[in-house]
Amino acid sequence: MAATSNRRLAGRGAISIAIRFLSAGLGFALVFAMARWMPTDEFGHFGYAFSLATALSVMLDFGQCRLILRSLSTYSERGRTDLMSAVLRFSLMVSVVGILASVLVILLWSSLSHAHPSIIPAAALTAGMILADFQANLLRGLGNLVRSLVPKEIVWRPLAMSLMALAGGGLTLVTDATTALWFLAITLLVLNALQLLFIVRPRWRRALAQIAAAERADTTPGETLDAAKSMWRKSSVRLWLATAMNAAITPLSVVVVGQFISPAETGAFFAAVRVATIIAFPLQGLNLLTAPMLARNYAANNLAQLQRVASFTAIASTAMALLGAVILGFFGAQLLDLLNPSFSTSATALLVIMAGFVIAAICGSSGQLMNMTGHDREFLKILATFNIVGFAVLLLLTREFGAIGAAWGLLVVKAGWNIAVVIWARRNLGIDPSILGPIFVPKAVVK
Repeated sequence: MAATSNRRLAGRGAISIAIRFLSAGLGFALVFAMARWMPTDEFGHFGYAFSLATALSVMLDFGQCRLILRSLSTYSERGRTDLMSAVLRFSLMVSVVGILASVLVILLWSSLSHAHPSIIPAAALTAGMILADFQANLLRGLGNLVRSLVPKEIVWRPLAMSLMALAGGGLTLVTDATTALWFLAITLLVLNALQLLFIVRPRWRRALAQIAAAERADTTPGETLDAAKSMWRKSSVRLWLATAMNAAITPLSVVVVGQFISPAETGAFFAAVRVATIIAFPLQGLNLLTAPMLARNYAANNLAQLQRVASFTAIASTAMALLGAVILGFFGAQLLDLLNPSFSTSATALLVIMAGFVIAAICGSSGQLMNMTGHDREFLKILATFNIVGFAVLLLLTREFGAIGAAWGLLVVKAGWNIAVVIWARRNLGIDPSILGPIFVPKAVVK
């Protein structure tokens, strides 16, 4: 039984990793094309605005992506279609508020700071990213991984680049940051609409019908809608803060760097961050697959399977991260030079940032484990401690040493909270999400 489960998990994990690697390749292709199609300063403005949109889309979704993923996984297991519909309405309403807030923030930023014009399409891009991530997590909560990822991770970038090439007269076009960002934003918004009409709505209706037909017995039938809404509000705040302090720190570092160095240097740092992020994609791909599994197994009090899922993630992510680290160690500078000869000066920063992602991969699905098991409050405390200190270090080092200082700040943040979560999980959950989990099996799992 366990062997069959592990084989099934490995197969799905391979698909998930393959999608994330394809996404990584397409992301690199986007950066490569923009670096080739834009003057160096314009690419710096593009990197700044794109990173701002990415950071705001994470910070201003108000925790709804994780809430909808966790809630749908849990309520579908319990057969509570009423709570599934209610949490969808709640999360969608909050997400719309987040979109409006992001547009307002960027417009205010533009008017008060006299920012580059590329900041305006960044507002539309932020809205598209929030909607895309919300729909993706909704589908993941319903167990539909591949269709949740294809529109944004696979189709979006090549489609936008193709449209730009057609409009510009070929692959040798010269463009600017503002135009490129408008193409990206509009393309993503259109894909969101198509995904909603042809994938999300039919899958949602089919899921409700299947759950109703299964007639599953709910272990907590006394949970009322008012009690659930109260829990969603509290969880949203914690998930929002945890997500903002975790996922937003990397793109936010580019925005911080852009305040202290020139657009050309910002572009080089943005390129280094994007290349180093390749190391993170295996873990991200595995988390896309295993996050609902963590929630379901914890809800079923199946600690042995919970540990197996966590260990599988750690082993696979560590192996892939170490392989990627070796490749970037030898060829990272050449990749940056391929984008732009002046970017090779950020090779050291690339290696430092990469080290943080390798440590995160060794720690496995640490953050996901806490979030998917309902320990977001404790996770928030850990993140707050390390991110407040780490962000202060990042600001100080960036001001003093520029891009390389920001790289060291990112390493401190990434390594610190991941190691702290592994220690907490062993002590409090009896689960070790790191590479050490299969070797030193926690006592709770052995029992």
